Amino acid sequence: MTSEKPSVTHVIFDFDGLLVDTEPSYTLANQAMLNKFGKEFTMELKGGMMGRKNMEAIAWLLNEVGIADRVTPEEYAIEYDALLAKMFRTCHSMPGAERLVRHFARKGVPMAICTGSCSRTFAQKAEKHRDWIDLIPIHVLSGDDESIKRGKPFPDPFLETMKRFPNPPNSPSHVLVFEDAPNGVKAAQAAGMQCVMVPDLAFHKEAALLWSVLIVFLLFGRF
Repeated sequence: MTSEKPSVTHVIFDFDGLLVDTEPSYTLANQAMLNKFGKEFTMELKGGMMGRKNMEAIAWLLNEVGIADRVTPEEYAIEYDALLAKMFRTCHSMPGAERLVRHFARKGVPMAICTGSCSRTFAQKAEKHRDWIDLIPIHVLSGDDESIKRGKPFPDPFLETMKRFPNPPNSPSHVLVFEDAPNGVKAAQAAGMQCVMVPDLAFHKEAALLWSVLIVFLLFGRF
């Protein structure tokens, strides 16, 4: 006999590739950068970067592809960030994401965003979507949030986000996290939270179908 999961009282969303389709921008920018060094940007490398703080992710990438002795994370980031800034402002919302957020807002479900982005890039990515992104009142940007020392896959970002709810849940187990990245799922599990993974389309072609099923379940379920 299986025990029931604790009731969900609070929701935390990842942002990139979960609410707004920014992931292709990261792929294209990294491909352009690594081409200069004769390296290929693979989906395995992308998966390893997802969820980490920006500079932490770049340092990890440079080590993985063996060019850490040819370019510093800071040097890489200057041109990389410039490429991303042009792409971010044209990103579309993920299918069903706006509908789900508006539904939770109508129901009064406490919501937060927890992302590895910094405040500057988050503003660029959210610019076109403020009418519904701002229905989520708490934005924890671990990329430059000094209270978060370790990014995903460590639990720190999600645990810090939970503390910032005006009425925090009694236990992390009452929080439902929506993630698209393996590192984010690991972080949610390490925090003791419930987690739904909506995979990146580049990794799983069924991702759009999963969103559709998830929305139907939540719209007609307990929320």
